[in-house]
Amino acid sequence: MKQYLQWLWPCLLLLACQEQTDPLHFEPANTSKPWTYWWWMGSAVTEADITDQLIDYQKAGLGGVHIIPIYGVRGEEENFLPYLSEGWKNAVKHTIQTADSLGMGVDLTLGTGWPFGGPMVNEAQAARKVALFSYDFPQTDQLIFRTDSILQQHKLRAIEAVVAVNEKGEQVTIHHFAEQEEIRQPVERADWTLLVLGQSLTGQQVKRAAPGGEGLVMDYFDAAAVESYLHHHDSALEDLMAEAPPRSFYHDSYEAYGANWSADFQEKFERLRGYPLTDILVVLQDTSNVLHGMALHDVRETLSDLLYENFTSLWTDWSRAQGRLTRNQAHGSPANILDLYALAAVPETESFGTSKFNIPGLRIDEDFEEEQFGRPSPLMMKFASSPAHLMGKPLVSSETATWLGNHFKVSLSQVKPQIDELFTAGINHVFFHGMAYSPESAGFPGWLFYASTNFGRSSHFWDELPQLTSYISQCQRYLQNTAPDSDLLLYFPIHDLWTKKEGNWLLQLDVHHYEDWFSDSPVGALAEQLWNHGYTFDYLSDRQLALLEHENGTVALEDGAHYQSILVPPVDYLPLESLEQLHKLAEAGVSIIFMEHLPTSVSGYLAEQQQEDSLQRINAQLKEIERVRVLDGFEALAQQSDLRQESMRQQGLSFIRKRHEQGYLYFISNLSNQFSEGLIRLNVESEAVEILNPISGKRGQVDQTLIDGQTQIYLQLPPGASCFVFTYDEPLSSEELYLYTAPKGEVSLSEGWEVNFVSGNTENLAANYSIDSLTSWTTWPDSSLQYFSGKAKYSTHFTLPEDQDSVEAYRLQFTGLRESAQVILNGQEVGTVWALPYEIILPKEMMQQENTLELIVQNVSANRMIQVDRQGENWKKFYDINIVDITYQPFDASDWKPVKSGIIGPVTLQTIQYFH
Repeated sequence: MKQYLQWLWPCLLLLACQEQTDPLHFEPANTSKPWTYWWWMGSAVTEADITDQLIDYQKAGLGGVHIIPIYGVRGEEENFLPYLSEGWKNAVKHTIQTADSLGMGVDLTLGTGWPFGGPMVNEAQAARKVALFSYDFPQTDQLIFRTDSILQQHKLRAIEAVVAVNEKGEQVTIHHFAEQEEIRQPVERADWTLLVLGQSLTGQQVKRAAPGGEGLVMDYFDAAAVESYLHHHDSALEDLMAEAPPRSFYHDSYEAYGANWSADFQEKFERLRGYPLTDILVVLQDTSNVLHGMALHDVRETLSDLLYENFTSLWTDWSRAQGRLTRNQAHGSPANILDLYALAAVPETESFGTSKFNIPGLRIDEDFEEEQFGRPSPLMMKFASSPAHLMGKPLVSSETATWLGNHFKVSLSQVKPQIDELFTAGINHVFFHGMAYSPESAGFPGWLFYASTNFGRSSHFWDELPQLTSYISQCQRYLQNTAPDSDLLLYFPIHDLWTKKEGNWLLQLDVHHYEDWFSDSPVGALAEQLWNHGYTFDYLSDRQLALLEHENGTVALEDGAHYQSILVPPVDYLPLESLEQLHKLAEAGVSIIFMEHLPTSVSGYLAEQQQEDSLQRINAQLKEIERVRVLDGFEALAQQSDLRQESMRQQGLSFIRKRHEQGYLYFISNLSNQFSEGLIRLNVESEAVEILNPISGKRGQVDQTLIDGQTQIYLQLPPGASCFVFTYDEPLSSEELYLYTAPKGEVSLSEGWEVNFVSGNTENLAANYSIDSLTSWTTWPDSSLQYFSGKAKYSTHFTLPEDQDSVEAYRLQFTGLRESAQVILNGQEVGTVWALPYEIILPKEMMQQENTLELIVQNVSANRMIQVDRQGENWKKFYDINIVDITYQPFDASDWKPVKSGIIGPVTLQTIQYFH
């Protein structure tokens, strides 16, 4: 019971503060709490363990779990529950019913591992790829070739098309050929090149499949294959859906490697593009042809259309028919990911790796290979949040903290800035990545997933996790109940990209490596400038543009956000339909801004030839419309008076601005080392302003000054900190003031500490250690401390100076902390320091003349793992990839150097006064 209260008290304290002073009164929900990926390893689960783990997760502040069946643990084979077996379905049913009783939710992957596939997918329904080969026939009047030889030579499953072209550019399409015969095609005597289009299976198997889920990846572009997959689950899950359905079904990032063909692709291509694929095989083969980009565009657009129509739409409709939501990671696909995200009830991005925040004291894993894996970017995250904002979807989720650092090395202080970055990019439904189902009997380190930050019960920060979940819950409660407020819709020119980007047929929009398709493009450069200069925007696709409605000079979709302007980056190729829609909106009074120039060409192989005159006509009309502007560069854009700029961004502060019924909300995070405190401006008008610290719960009104329609306030926000700022259109009835702090002096607490290690692998440690300087305990004379992971209690006594009348509170500050510290003053718990900046306010009423300060410090578990691996303990016993390190090499901690641990550097007690 005592342990439960230790988890619960921060949540109760913050909720009490909100209930007393919060004018907005947003009720908490299980979605405001963070959820977690929950990997069922081999689905070797029991109802008793499921119940125990869910209770612990609920106590730790989680709002739900996402079940993903994956590969198993060696030695547990007898306990495996094959995917979709009665035992597996009963376990899922028990999970959902137990979670419901705890006020939690459950999401479910519609398959095992990723992508979709398994034993229900036969070869006719499996993912396939295409290849285009050429054979030269100099000076001949007859083309002779054997189809079976070509199939064998190139390891093809079938030949889809054969086209011959001569030196004059004349083309002959060979329509009739069998796969086991010699073909003799008479032709005019000339030099001929024979082009053969052949297809084969990719052969890809479901990645990280669970028992019973192994098999081929399905053909995502073929409606029949997708419907067969869905129908299989429709019948297999019938009882579960009737008795205990999950909240939503989930689809992971698109990772159907190399798949760029489908059954009946040629028929689908001709239906969508209006001409046969064989007409452009010659152009596709010749990269020097001036029409090559237009032909490549049409193939890529077809793949995008098929993924949209034949998978994402069908899966979404199937889930809706079940009465369930969908969570979809659209990134990685060859489609316009804005359209795929838009179909999901909950679009989901991912934060993979660690961002390079310039926050003093923040560690970034030196082993992470940026060149191989990239880094998170809020500009990528906005591809998920933009369709949600535009279409009025209340939730935008994120796979969070994937490979934030190497196993056993991640601290909560590293997690918080990544989550803050997600919040500023419009994410409001965090999913930890994650927790592996691990029974109590598995001990330490337990069952682990190979590519995650371990948030589970064996994690070194498990006791402190409620601090993070409480913080996230406070933030998401506001972020989920307020409306997006971006000024600009930034058109995403996918057709320009499909036309200009050289390479093969498959162009995948990967959020890890986005340099090729985004950062180095005009739209990427423009988006970065907008972000860095404090302009608020969401991305816009052609499909979404076609649906926009105008009202009083703004544009919106039903139930979605309203935008002041549409911004078109420098673009050459644009669909004529999109240009016509921009013209229509401009005539209705909507502000349309083109950067550098109007579009120069219509996209598409036929359109470029047939619609050029229409393009020129519409361009000429656009130039005559007052609300249409063509600007030379970003400086010209910045000078437009009707675009609101939030200058705090150039002070180093990241933010998102949203609307509530009584005014505006700003979530502000200091992810830099540029700002600490000072005046900032909010580009909105207000009658009252409040600040809320979502960690401490401190809240109150602040003075504001209205300058040129902007609200100016004073803000204290050191690097690593975050806050909410609320503006109100009317004065507030509450007179509670927000108290700023002013330092008056300080007392050093760096000498005379007693340390004893109270939990963890303490077997070989002394009962007590006396230290005079605060250094990492891994450097102390006792070598056993190099391998310790757990909690250490630091105790010291100090005397306050005599004259403390002017002091109103005290701030305890740590120079270095590895990794968290529970603060106890004179026997009373004050709180836990777990995030940067490492400091906490000590109320004056808790202070005495003679004081005892106790700090319960928790380090990471990496040092313990050094000893575990050196001793050869058998914990790495997982199937498939087993366990790897952050560079995807077999995990081995035996040669690691001990990670710094404990309190490092001076601890000071700063005397402060309040002001407002």
